[in-house]
Amino acid sequence: MLFSTSLFTSTSKANAASGFYVNGNTLYDATGTPFVIRGINHAHSWFKDDTATAIPAIAATGANTIRIVLSDGSQYSRDDIDGVRNLISLAEENNLIAMLEVHDATGKDDISSLDSVADYWISIKEALIGKEDKVLINIANEWYGTWDGASWADGYKQVIPKLRNAGLNHTLIVDSAGWGQFPESIHNYGKEVFNADPLQNTMFSIHMYEYAGGDASTVKANIDGVLNQGLAVIIGEFGHRHTDGDVDEATIMNYSQEKNVGWLAWSWKGNGMEWDYLDLSYDWAGNNLTDWGNTIVNSTNGLKATSEISPVFGDGDDGVGDGGPGDSNGTETTLYNFETGTEGWSGENIETGPWSVNEWAAKGNHSLKADVNLGDNSEHYLYLTQNLNFSGKSQLTATVKHADWGNFGDEINAKLYVKTGSDWQWFDGGIEKINSSIGTIITLDLSSLSNPSDIKEVGVQFTGSSNSYGLTALFVDNVTIK
Repeated sequence: MLFSTSLFTSTSKANAASGFYVNGNTLYDATGTPFVIRGINHAHSWFKDDTATAIPAIAATGANTIRIVLSDGSQYSRDDIDGVRNLISLAEENNLIAMLEVHDATGKDDISSLDSVADYWISIKEALIGKEDKVLINIANEWYGTWDGASWADGYKQVIPKLRNAGLNHTLIVDSAGWGQFPESIHNYGKEVFNADPLQNTMFSIHMYEYAGGDASTVKANIDGVLNQGLAVIIGEFGHRHTDGDVDEATIMNYSQEKNVGWLAWSWKGNGMEWDYLDLSYDWAGNNLTDWGNTIVNSTNGLKATSEISPVFGDGDDGVGDGGPGDSNGTETTLYNFETGTEGWSGENIETGPWSVNEWAAKGNHSLKADVNLGDNSEHYLYLTQNLNFSGKSQLTATVKHADWGNFGDEINAKLYVKTGSDWQWFDGGIEKINSSIGTIITLDLSSLSNPSDIKEVGVQFTGSSNSYGLTALFVDNVTIK
């Protein structure tokens, strides 16, 4: 997107085995694990000074991939080789696959502009070679603005062999023609482009705004049209609306989940006054997500629920987005860490809040806090109402505490609970006395759930003692599942 769409075979697999590779409809990482991209676009080239803040914040959403806008210098400020090395390092430090793209040829039809992009990739290849397991190359953002597949294909059939001859063996990603919104170019000519790659390690990208993603039938037909060619596809950009109309973001996310198709939402921040409805966060650090951001991060098929970090980063224990409830490797996954805000959580019988605060955290820098007015055996709740699937999971945990001020009497107790099914049946892990210092880990055994695939609500119930009264504060952090 341009801030309006005008700114801004076995041999093959062996050759690519040190990194990502494509086989049929599927992208695999260097461990041989299918990798479904779930990520966010970041307009680095125009906001270079904000990237060091944005990348960790994007990681905290649970994303497994960040698509980074670069410039070859022909239209915007060039990103040099040292800057690209730094970007890749920042992404790696945050367990994010870096999908790099050059934006200067956006909407252009001349092959010379695409060839210039190829020259740029070759000029910085020393920063890229050896990173095939952590970097994907999205050759040129929305090159070829005209809705014409034949000439679009001719351009890529020239530059892909050029990149391969220069030693770039990464998985390549090719945006469709028509500013990324003419997927018929892939439907009709994608196989030709794919076969022009000596490594056969190329996949395709549709940008779904008002034309390619305007309604459910269009979304499904555009995705199926690529998959039916035996090719791999991602939704490289999408929004919830755009200049000329609405976008069916729900179908994009739902159908992508059904078909194991990757997606990256546009964009973290910086879309300008005319398109600021596409900003996912009000601030670079992600302390306050917009409604669009909350949809991408916290909805049923959002990042928290569906993103899985690539095992190329190892098991890790950073508490940031290590998969989602669908993660099947049996490791602990952080569902909610409140680094990006309240993440959709609410409160009941509270005085003020809840807020994401940095005054205490079990892991990371933030937790969820609410002020409450204690009374005789009073009950207070911090919870998230959201459809979740905990099938195949054994245990839910959270770390909780209360403030060290207030008249909390003998004790404050807490229990972790979920509600399931159409009747919102209650299950909890039992009462635990909690402390006011380092926090108390509370757990819920999920093996007894009657409807683990139909979770309606997850939360913590806090109960005051018979001799408690007055204001204090309650905290929740590091909600995990395994």
